[in-house]
Amino acid sequence: MADGANNDPDSGAIRQPQRKKIVLLYASAGAGHRSACEAVRQAILDKESDIDLKMVDILGYLPKLFSQLYAGGYLTVVSRYPMLWYFMYESGSDLAHYKPNGIWYRMLWQSLFQPLFNYLKHEKPDLIISSHFHASWAAGLYKSLHNPYCITSTIVTDYGLHPVWITPSQDYVFVATEQLRSELMPFCKYLGTENIIPVGIPIKSQFGQQKDRAALRTKFKLDPERRTILILGGMFGSQNIREILFWLSESAVPLQIIVVAGKHYPIMENIKEKLVANNIKYQFYGYIDFMDELMAVSDLAVTKAGALTTTECLASGLPLVIYRPYPGQEVRNCDYFLEQGVAVRVDQLSGLCHKVDSILLDPRRLQNMRQKAIEAARINSASKIAENLIGVLVSESTAS
Repeated sequence: MADGANNDPDSGAIRQPQRKKIVLLYASAGAGHRSACEAVRQAILDKESDIDLKMVDILGYLPKLFSQLYAGGYLTVVSRYPMLWYFMYESGSDLAHYKPNGIWYRMLWQSLFQPLFNYLKHEKPDLIISSHFHASWAAGLYKSLHNPYCITSTIVTDYGLHPVWITPSQDYVFVATEQLRSELMPFCKYLGTENIIPVGIPIKSQFGQQKDRAALRTKFKLDPERRTILILGGMFGSQNIREILFWLSESAVPLQIIVVAGKHYPIMENIKEKLVANNIKYQFYGYIDFMDELMAVSDLAVTKAGALTTTECLASGLPLVIYRPYPGQEVRNCDYFLEQGVAVRVDQLSGLCHKVDSILLDPRRLQNMRQKAIEAARINSASKIAENLIGVLVSESTAS
């Protein structure tokens, strides 16, 4: 039956069109997957407000101990045992030797996700958007077992492709680049679709908005005669933050440093003395909600290579200095940024100043990197995903 208003022969009332329902699935194993869903959610609401949207953390539907280990396990392994993570990630990363998951794997996850399936069966979404490979796997299984009319879509939230993203029963897959699309196309039959669309990685709209850098310098009391370095230290650890600050204090360029330390705030006092002695101004923050402004007013970001944070930097026209990317997806992200000319990589902190100074002392190079950063970010990614999926819902409504 069509969705338009209909006369109810029993009551004489007019039945209102049913609102379309979208469920966005993510995993709280790092902030990036949720951030991608939030960006798409807002983009959808900006285009079509009369939609029932729900965001769901899939780990909330797994056994508590399992979800805690899953959420914290990645950071623990990559930070403390990087070679172990390298082996775990790379041992099955070659797409040329891809094989679908075995029956025991599928039975395990089908059992673990039964509470999530029960939730989805209750909600009966018209569309599921997933930003994590296990969420995509669960959505595809729900579609094939319980609701073949549900539209499923995956957002790949990295600049490199791992076979875990090849999840069955998908209708749309959104990837960051044309390269990833070409790598995924041979696996259409496993995915269940040829709708593999390169759009970039979705980020919140404020990171792509042009801002008044002079006004922001005034707001944050920054010296217009100094270059501004933004250190995104939440993933570094307090010791690495201290050492980064120590080596940056040797820069030949007049600097002012902004550190967003997250859980590592406050910063140890002894490094502040070193900065003062070297005539370097500094500002330290913990958790903040104005990251877009700090990115817009900075000249370089010292960061890890998580896809969402780095994409936010690029959308702000902020080139990257990537320090020791974690093995696996961060190394692949870093490789992509190096290819695009928007980043440099530092593996030894004793060479940090050389890398930073070589950029800051060359205004033409810095400006070129800023321009390439904006181009690489694809700041309209969330909007394009929203346009595609809203269009699908509209066409389904018209056909029904």
